Amino acid sequence: MKIKPYEETHMNGHIFIENIPIDKDKNTVRHLEGDLGIQIAEDGRVWVCIEGVAFLRFTPSNKYHTEGYKLNPPDPS
Repeated sequence: MKIKPYEETHMNGHIFIENIPIDKDKNTVRHLEGDLGIQIAEDGRVWVCIEGVAFLRFTPSNKYHTEGYKLNPPDPS
């Protein structure tokens, strides 16, 4: 399945990393000020970088599904 690609784009701002386990005895950074980059390929691959370093890479399996009305609106009738 092809999706609309999103070319590599970067913006500076506040970056918050949420819902990760934190060791209270370590000084773990959960937010920073900096550059966030994102790109989505036509085949569904996703790339996210923080300060030019890859943070998340996603490669879809061959199974495609929709969830709820966000991708497949309910029939209004």
